[in-house]
Amino acid sequence: MFEQTRARMPRISISRLLLVPVVLVVIMGFFGSTTTIDAGTVGVVKRLGRVTGQVLDPGFHVILPFIDRVVIYNTKDIIYETTPVDKQAASKANYIDYPVDTTTEDGQQVNICYSIRFRVKRSEAPRIAQELGDEAAVVEKVVKFHSRVLCRQIPRKYKASELYTGDITVVQDEILQQMRPLFEAKGLVLDSLGIREITFSSDYIDAIEQKQIEKEQVITEQYRAEQAKYRKEATITEAEGEAESIRIMGAALRESPDMVQLEFVRSLRDPESKVKVMVVPGEGVLPLLYLGTTVEGE
Repeated sequence: MFEQTRARMPRISISRLLLVPVVLVVIMGFFGSTTTIDAGTVGVVKRLGRVTGQVLDPGFHVILPFIDRVVIYNTKDIIYETTPVDKQAASKANYIDYPVDTTTEDGQQVNICYSIRFRVKRSEAPRIAQELGDEAAVVEKVVKFHSRVLCRQIPRKYKASELYTGDITVVQDEILQQMRPLFEAKGLVLDSLGIREITFSSDYIDAIEQKQIEKEQVITEQYRAEQAKYRKEATITEAEGEAESIRIMGAALRESPDMVQLEFVRSLRDPESKVKVMVVPGEGVLPLLYLGTTVEGE
């Protein structure tokens, strides 16, 4: 019965069995022999671990299967930034790191958050692959290393007050000038560096705020003193003006007695006048004129 069952099974030749892996190898070889380079990137071909120097531009390319490997580099802008842990989730940077901690010239502890925008030169891609490695290695060995060293060293030449209230672009430009040739030497183009934030210790901030409060108090006291001095000078000037006015009026009355009658008439017309009694000189003595209000019962 067993022999009969075997007889019913279809016979598969050895050549057909060997054909299956061959087809699989051919298919894998076909797909392994092609690669596509996206826009904004270039590929460097490594053959059996050795950099060939061949640079693949964006598009479809044929390479040797199982032998060639392509290392991809961005030729568009790459962003590396340092930012606090609680803000890293919101970052849009390609590579994120922790803030740089350093001290100022006067010993204040600070943390620096900055962003770097750079790109890989197409012509330097083979040398970068040979000397540094892939893009992550470039960031680690060049971008991270040099930027953190310079952002730690250069601020040490400045006092905390200069970093707290001064023009931070001076420090930023100095770091950028020293960093740019270091990037250039490794085949990178440093487009920009920006210091986004310098964080000081809470004790230093409290001390600065207290000094600011004291400074504002001094300014307030100075303002009050100047106001008092101004009011005093204004009072003196006003008194001097009134005295001068009285002197001029007295001289005028002496020269023209008729002005007394004119002042009397003006006083009668003025509802705010405090004149109660006035003697009007003339040919003789006129009776006193009582201008007040008669009090009931008098």
